[in-house]
Amino acid sequence: MTELRWGLLATGTIAAEFAAGVEQSRHGVLAAVASRTAERAREFATRYEIPKAYGSYEELLADPDVDAVYVATPHAQHEEWAIRAVEAGKHVLCEKPLTLTAADAEKVIDAARRNDVFLMEAFMYRLHPQTRRLVELIECGAIGEVRAVDVTFSFDSDANDAARLGDPALGGGGILDVGCYCTSLARLVSQAATGIPAVEPTRVTGMARLTESGVDEFAMGLLRLPGDIIAQLSCGYLLTQDDHIRIYGTTGQLYVPKPAWIHELRKPGVSTIVLTPSDGEPEVIEIEATQGVYAREADYVAAHVADRQGPELTWAETLANMRTLDRWRTAVGYGR
Repeated sequence: MTELRWGLLATGTIAAEFAAGVEQSRHGVLAAVASRTAERAREFATRYEIPKAYGSYEELLADPDVDAVYVATPHAQHEEWAIRAVEAGKHVLCEKPLTLTAADAEKVIDAARRNDVFLMEAFMYRLHPQTRRLVELIECGAIGEVRAVDVTFSFDSDANDAARLGDPALGGGGILDVGCYCTSLARLVSQAATGIPAVEPTRVTGMARLTESGVDEFAMGLLRLPGDIIAQLSCGYLLTQDDHIRIYGTTGQLYVPKPAWIHELRKPGVSTIVLTPSDGEPEVIEIEATQGVYAREADYVAAHVADRQGPELTWAETLANMRTLDRWRTAVGYGR
């Protein structure tokens, strides 16, 4: 397995979480960090004992001692800096969503293909053992044939996050920020149930409460997926709801009270899935994660860098998810 020297683009909260993860990974080291100001980069570098700090992203991309770049900028800047990173010959792990639209995602993927580098959208929850166990339960028929999915990821943000997520120029809105997880999970259930990779819904509808600028404060969506599975999605950044996953089948149901994307499960620990047969008592299945999710993610990239794609998070998977998000935002009238 390749040891990767990581460079971080941006110094926000998610960059800090990933930096801590790389420190705990088996096959990654922190080599450099860049911010819009040299002072902020130096402060971040001191906190995580990173040897190099740059006051511009361009300087980091020119560093020959950086193998892989983690793009942790706001959503609207992902396309530009992911493309510039792959054109500099760096492998790229880009925070979700990869871009604001599927068309933009295709540009990033094309750049990675042309420059023969690794590229992956950072849906860290997909690598958590809870998610993998959920897939196994569906594949082995633990609840019979899957009929419906109900998934929620919604929170009430603080003033700083609300300003960012309310700005359409920054790719604001709940659908892009956290609805992308709901969409990804619903599609994953359909894939596990049907064996079809990178599925897309045959129909997408939805409604949302929009701000004056047309950004979705919270939204609900309905998907009809392969396998004749109906998924109900709920997300938002100005409304606290109970995050959960429920999957209903012909012989039982699966309930995840704390999905793998919540902050509590990003560290090593135990999570649960509740399996309730139609004719029996609930069974609580415990899943232990011995490694933090960001450390796991860094090691996953190192394991598959020669493949240029992550087998569970392929480019086709990213595009299928982005196209679904495009359709959901259109359905709720985003931007109007």
